[in-house]
Amino acid sequence: FLIIAQMPDPQPAWAQQYNFDMQPCWARKFEPPAITSHESQDVIRTLLTIYERTGDEKYLAPIPKALDYLDTCVLPDGMMARFYELKSNKPLYMTSDYQLTYDDSDTPTHYGFKQGQNLKALRAQYDALRSGKPSRSSKRSPRTLAKDATPIVAGLDAKGRWVSKVSGERLAGQPKFRDLPEYLSSEVFAKNLTTLAEYVASLK
Repeated sequence: FLIIAQMPDPQPAWAQQYNFDMQPCWARKFEPPAITSHESQDVIRTLLTIYERTGDEKYLAPIPKALDYLDTCVLPDGMMARFYELKSNKPLYMTSDYQLTYDDSDTPTHYGFKQGQNLKALRAQYDALRSGKPSRSSKRSPRTLAKDATPIVAGLDAKGRWVSKVSGERLAGQPKFRDLPEYLSSEVFAKNLTTLAEYVASLK
Protein backbone atom coordinates (compact mmCIF):
# COMPACT_ATOMS: atom_id res chain seq x y z
CA PHE A 1 0.00 0.00 0.00
CA LEU A 2 2.73 2.49 0.92
CA ILE A 3 4.44 1.94 -2.41
CA ILE A 4 1.35 2.43 -4.56
CA ALA A 5 0.21 5.36 -2.40
CA GLN A 6 3.28 7.40 -3.36
CA MET A 7 2.17 10.39 -5.40
CA PRO A 8 3.57 10.88 -8.92
CA ASP A 9 6.21 13.42 -9.94
CA PRO A 10 6.71 16.27 -9.37
CA GLN A 11 5.46 15.60 -5.80
CA PRO A 12 6.60 12.02 -5.14
CA ALA A 13 5.69 11.89 -1.46
CA TRP A 14 2.50 10.89 0.36
CA ALA A 15 -0.85 12.36 1.30
CA GLN A 16 -2.42 12.05 4.72
CA GLN A 17 -5.52 10.22 3.55
CA TYR A 18 -6.89 8.78 0.28
CA ASN A 19 -10.25 7.91 -1.20
CA PHE A 20 -11.09 4.55 -2.76
CA ASP A 21 -9.50 5.69 -6.03
CA MET A 22 -6.22 6.38 -4.20
CA GLN A 23 -6.60 10.13 -4.59
CA PRO A 24 -5.82 12.52 -1.72
CA CYS A 25 -9.02 13.55 0.06
CA TRP A 26 -10.32 15.50 3.04
CA ALA A 27 -10.34 14.00 6.52
CA ARG A 28 -11.08 16.29 9.49
CA LYS A 29 -11.91 19.90 8.65
CA PHE A 30 -8.28 20.94 9.16
CA GLU A 31 -6.81 18.04 7.15
CA PRO A 32 -7.11 18.90 3.43
CA PRO A 33 -6.11 16.78 0.43
CA ALA A 34 -2.43 17.65 0.11
CA ILE A 35 1.10 16.32 0.31
CA THR A 36 2.01 15.96 3.97
CA SER A 37 5.60 16.32 5.13
CA HIS A 38 5.18 14.72 8.56
CA GLU A 39 3.38 11.62 7.33
CA SER A 40 5.73 11.31 4.34
CA GLN A 41 8.68 11.09 6.71
CA ASP A 42 6.81 8.46 8.72
CA VAL A 43 6.26 6.46 5.53
CA ILE A 44 9.96 6.64 4.64
CA ARG A 45 10.86 5.51 8.14
CA THR A 46 8.43 2.60 7.83
CA LEU A 47 9.78 1.56 4.42
CA LEU A 48 13.32 1.55 5.85
CA THR A 49 12.17 -0.67 8.71
CA ILE A 50 10.41 -3.08 6.36
CA TYR A 51 13.55 -3.29 4.22
CA GLU A 52 15.63 -4.03 7.32
CA ARG A 53 13.33 -6.93 8.16
CA THR A 54 12.85 -8.31 4.64
CA GLY A 55 15.86 -7.28 2.57
CA ASP A 56 13.48 -6.62 -0.34
CA GLU A 57 14.84 -3.79 -2.51
CA LYS A 58 11.37 -2.71 -3.60
CA TYR A 59 10.88 -1.02 -0.24
CA LEU A 60 13.90 1.23 -0.81
CA ALA A 61 12.96 2.19 -4.37
CA PRO A 62 10.44 4.95 -3.49
CA ILE A 63 12.76 6.68 -1.02
CA PRO A 64 15.44 8.60 -3.00
CA LYS A 65 13.10 10.73 -5.07
CA ALA A 66 10.83 11.28 -2.08
CA LEU A 67 13.76 12.62 -0.05
CA ASP A 68 14.96 14.76 -2.96
CA TYR A 69 11.49 16.25 -3.30
CA LEU A 70 11.04 16.84 0.43
CA ASP A 71 14.40 18.62 0.55
CA THR A 72 12.92 21.22 -1.81
CA CYS A 73 10.02 21.76 0.59
CA VAL A 74 12.12 22.86 3.57
CA LEU A 75 11.28 26.44 4.50
CA PRO A 76 13.94 29.14 4.98
CA ASP A 77 13.82 28.65 8.77
CA GLY A 78 14.53 24.91 8.43
CA MET A 79 10.96 23.95 9.29
CA MET A 80 8.39 22.32 7.02
CA ALA A 81 4.73 23.04 6.49
CA ARG A 82 2.54 20.09 7.41
CA PHE A 83 0.67 20.43 4.11
CA TYR A 84 1.82 21.29 0.58
CA GLU A 85 -0.80 22.14 -2.00
CA LEU A 86 -1.28 19.64 -4.80
CA LYS A 87 0.20 20.80 -8.11
CA SER A 88 1.42 24.23 -6.91
CA ASN A 89 3.42 22.78 -3.99
CA LYS A 90 2.78 25.94 -1.97
CA PRO A 91 2.84 25.57 1.84
CA LEU A 92 -0.77 25.27 2.93
CA TYR A 93 -2.17 26.29 6.31
CA MET A 94 -5.46 26.86 8.13
CA THR A 95 -6.65 30.01 9.86
CA SER A 96 -7.91 29.76 13.42
CA ASP A 97 -11.47 29.52 12.04
CA TYR A 98 -10.43 26.71 9.65
CA GLN A 99 -10.13 28.47 6.32
CA LEU A 100 -7.41 27.38 3.91
CA THR A 101 -4.63 29.92 3.48
CA TYR A 102 -1.01 30.32 2.40
CA ASP A 103 -0.36 32.46 5.49
CA ASP A 104 0.98 30.77 8.65
CA SER A 105 0.34 33.72 11.00
CA ASP A 106 -3.03 32.58 12.40
CA THR A 107 -3.02 28.78 12.58
CA PRO A 108 -4.92 26.76 15.22
CA THR A 109 -2.76 25.89 18.21
CA HIS A 110 -3.94 22.30 18.62
CA TYR A 111 -2.28 20.96 15.47
CA GLY A 112 1.20 21.04 13.97
CA PHE A 113 0.75 23.06 10.79
CA LYS A 114 4.48 23.81 10.80
CA GLN A 115 7.04 21.37 12.17
CA GLY A 116 10.65 20.36 12.29
CA GLN A 117 12.05 17.71 9.96
CA ASN A 118 14.43 14.75 10.04
CA LEU A 119 15.40 14.50 6.38
CA LYS A 120 19.16 14.31 6.99
CA ALA A 121 18.73 11.46 9.47
CA LEU A 122 16.43 9.58 7.11
CA ARG A 123 18.88 9.98 4.24
CA ALA A 124 21.74 8.79 6.45
CA GLN A 125 19.73 5.73 7.44
CA TYR A 126 18.91 5.04 3.80
CA ASP A 127 22.57 5.39 2.78
CA ALA A 128 23.65 3.08 5.61
CA LEU A 129 21.19 0.39 4.56
CA ARG A 130 22.20 0.71 0.91
CA SER A 131 25.86 0.28 1.84
CA GLY A 132 25.12 -2.76 3.97
CA LYS A 133 26.01 -1.09 7.26
CA PRO A 134 23.85 -2.05 10.24
CA SER A 135 21.56 0.68 11.44
CA ARG A 136 21.95 2.13 14.89
CA SER A 137 18.68 0.55 15.99
CA SER A 138 20.00 -2.95 15.24
CA LYS A 139 22.90 -2.43 17.70
CA ARG A 140 20.75 -1.84 20.77
CA SER A 141 21.87 -4.14 23.55
CA PRO A 142 19.56 -6.20 25.77
CA ARG A 143 20.55 -3.93 28.66
CA THR A 144 19.44 -0.83 26.76
CA LEU A 145 16.21 -2.48 25.67
CA ALA A 146 15.59 -3.66 29.25
CA LYS A 147 15.64 -0.04 30.42
CA ASP A 148 12.84 0.70 27.97
CA ALA A 149 10.90 -2.47 28.73
CA THR A 150 10.95 -2.22 32.54
CA PRO A 151 8.68 0.84 32.90
CA ILE A 152 6.37 -0.55 30.22
CA VAL A 153 5.76 -3.72 32.23
CA ALA A 154 5.45 -1.70 35.43
CA GLY A 155 2.83 0.46 33.74
CA LEU A 156 0.35 -2.39 33.31
CA ASP A 157 -2.72 -2.18 35.53
CA ALA A 158 -4.26 -5.07 37.48
CA LYS A 159 -6.05 -6.25 34.33
CA GLY A 160 -2.89 -6.25 32.21
CA ARG A 161 -3.73 -3.02 30.35
CA TRP A 162 -1.94 0.23 29.59
CA VAL A 163 -4.46 2.89 30.53
CA SER A 164 -4.11 6.40 29.12
CA LYS A 165 -5.71 9.50 30.59
CA VAL A 166 -7.66 12.07 28.61
CA SER A 167 -5.87 15.40 28.33
CA GLY A 168 -6.84 18.57 26.47
CA GLU A 169 -10.02 19.29 24.57
CA ARG A 170 -11.75 17.48 21.73
CA LEU A 171 -10.28 18.57 18.40
CA ALA A 172 -12.40 20.16 15.71
CA GLY A 173 -13.95 17.48 13.53
CA GLN A 174 -13.71 14.71 16.11
CA PRO A 175 -16.84 12.80 17.17
CA LYS A 176 -18.51 13.95 20.39
CA PHE A 177 -17.83 10.88 22.50
CA ARG A 178 -18.92 10.78 26.12
CA ASP A 179 -16.13 12.29 28.21
CA LEU A 180 -14.06 9.62 29.92
CA PRO A 181 -11.13 10.31 32.24
CA GLU A 182 -9.30 7.18 31.06
CA TYR A 183 -9.14 5.13 27.87
CA LEU A 184 -7.20 2.36 26.11
CA SER A 185 -4.98 3.62 23.29
CA SER A 186 -4.18 1.34 20.34
CA GLU A 187 -1.17 3.57 19.63
CA VAL A 188 0.25 3.04 23.12
CA PHE A 189 -0.46 -0.69 22.90
CA ALA A 190 1.34 -1.06 19.56
CA LYS A 191 4.34 1.01 20.68
CA ASN A 192 4.74 -0.84 23.97
CA LEU A 193 4.29 -4.27 22.44
CA THR A 194 6.91 -3.48 19.78
CA THR A 195 9.42 -2.48 22.45
CA LEU A 196 8.75 -5.63 24.47
CA ALA A 197 9.08 -7.82 21.37
CA GLU A 198 12.42 -6.19 20.51
CA TYR A 199 13.66 -6.87 24.03
CA VAL A 200 12.62 -10.53 23.94
CA ALA A 201 14.22 -10.96 20.50
CA SER A 202 17.49 -9.46 21.78
CA LEU A 203 17.78 -12.21 24.38
CA LYS A 204 17.85 -15.01 21.82
